[in-house]
Amino acid sequence: MGQIHVLPAHIQNKIAAGEVVERPSSIVKEIVENSLDAHSTVIEVFITNSGMESIKVVDNGHGIDYEDRTLLFERHATSKIDTAYELFEIRSLGFRGEALASIGAVSKVTLESMRNNSTPFKIVYSGGKYDEDTVWHERRGTIIEIEDLFFNTPARLKYIKNLRTEAGKIIDIMQRMALNYPEVSFRLAFDGKDRFKTTGNGNLKEVINILYGIQVSANTLPVSAESPDYKISGYIVRPEVTRSNRNYINLSINNRHVRHFKLSQSIINAYHTLQPRDKYPLAFLNITMDPKLIDVNVHPSKVEVKLSKETELLKLAEAAVKEALMETELIPEVEHKKPKAEKVEQPAMDFSERHEQIREHINTYEPPVRQQRTPFKETLQQEAERPFQPQKQQYTNPFKQDAPVQQQAKPKDIPAFVEHEPLPEKEKLPYLEIIGQLHGTYIIMQNETGMYLMDQHAAQERIKYEYIYRNIIKEDDGIPLLIPYTFEFSFDDVITIDEKLTELQEIGFDIEKSGIKQYTVARYPSWIKANNPEEDINDLIEFISQTDHFDVNKYREEMSIMMSCKQSIKANHYLDKNQMDALLTELGKCHSPYTCPHGRPVIIHMTTYEIERLFNRIMK
Repeated sequence: MGQIHVLPAHIQNKIAAGEVVERPSSIVKEIVENSLDAHSTVIEVFITNSGMESIKVVDNGHGIDYEDRTLLFERHATSKIDTAYELFEIRSLGFRGEALASIGAVSKVTLESMRNNSTPFKIVYSGGKYDEDTVWHERRGTIIEIEDLFFNTPARLKYIKNLRTEAGKIIDIMQRMALNYPEVSFRLAFDGKDRFKTTGNGNLKEVINILYGIQVSANTLPVSAESPDYKISGYIVRPEVTRSNRNYINLSINNRHVRHFKLSQSIINAYHTLQPRDKYPLAFLNITMDPKLIDVNVHPSKVEVKLSKETELLKLAEAAVKEALMETELIPEVEHKKPKAEKVEQPAMDFSERHEQIREHINTYEPPVRQQRTPFKETLQQEAERPFQPQKQQYTNPFKQDAPVQQQAKPKDIPAFVEHEPLPEKEKLPYLEIIGQLHGTYIIMQNETGMYLMDQHAAQERIKYEYIYRNIIKEDDGIPLLIPYTFEFSFDDVITIDEKLTELQEIGFDIEKSGIKQYTVARYPSWIKANNPEEDINDLIEFISQTDHFDVNKYREEMSIMMSCKQSIKANHYLDKNQMDALLTELGKCHSPYTCPHGRPVIIHMTTYEIERLFNRIMK
């Protein structure tokens, strides 16, 4: 007698539930996606005991036809697709027809629904069986409640983490839904208390404020880019606002939240040198594309996707974020910290523009009148006898149309400053007047908006980084060798070096294979300045051979950061006025003068308003 047989339907559903229903948040995701596919404009989610006791979703969508009620909990029963061809252009969030069958197999489900011009009904389905099927009250839309999750699969309960973790997963799912659909009003409540509620007015920035707070929403920058195949829209957050992991990079394709490592990495790459390496940006981006270019039928969770023309999309995303960052002045402001007070209701805010500090008093600002310095050779008695005649310097507002360009002297002895390309058309830095130096480390500056502090080491590090990065693989004649160097490597290394000879030539080496294990270098790039270039060349070739995915640009970047840090002026190094002027001038020529290559700020700003608040000159 044969031993192969088909498993009963209820066992099949329990097996499928292991993939679809991993935890309470999986159920929330599947049910809310069904509500969105039903074109709901209001979706309310009520959670009890982190979803282990009850999950209730109420929507005002199209509802379910009375005739379809008996197919709701059948496997692969769906209204989303009809033909196999439609799998290659999925236009809905759900399409597998597995969710309700899997959920009903491991919990008790109560479902009430009504479609226009149809009979309202109520179904109770528990552990894979119908318990009740009756006509119900008229209410357009659907109410579904899932109770006693995993009551008949106790082994699954052992893998459920603590309730706080499960609640966090649900919140994460609902936040991403709200970000992807700002035109839908979402409400999430835990144990009778609202966690958040969105208005559904279509304003994404308002949703960001509700979910992440005013610090994030006030620092958002709009992103917009388009190519023949892709359209990117949404917001990124200024680099001074960071997080410790990449989970705050919210990406969606056709309003579907997706996890895509390469796409997230392209966003991170756009912030390169603008944030510390152990910090990550916040982003809220949606990519619109032809459904034929994306495959969502990869995993039951429908979060992992495969993309056609992936390289094109990665380049477009990185370029769009870079453009948004480069068009903005990224000098962080030092804000006055208010003492904790009683909680008050948040007033309504206009999210169409970035929230700005009140600066009404700035309009009458004039820089302080400074006395002309007395020559050091004069005695104290001569200085005391001379009449006090302060000389007021004429001040021109540099922000007016006819204001002259600031002229700054070239230094005489400033250490190793480099020449740059001509200034770009758009000034990156505002007009700044140097006042002095603090502890031989920070340069104090001012303009009509307040006080600025510049880290001299970080400033020169940025200057040198950009110069070295531009020139480290710049085409030149290199350094020829009268007697070429010959290197010998192991057989293991030979295989990879043979594959990467082209990459070595790209970074300036004239290298050829001269034997079974030997390579001859007749020329090496001029940016190798070590006392013993032979040793450096050998180390570099070994490094490339041991790197699986050697990237010329990444190596170029790492070398630039290391060289710029070593060559820049350090703290406690006192500069004269000409040297400080020259440093500021060179910094203004940089492509991104706001951070050093390690992501630390170069300049910070404290507004006059904040300074006067600290001295209680403004009681607000």
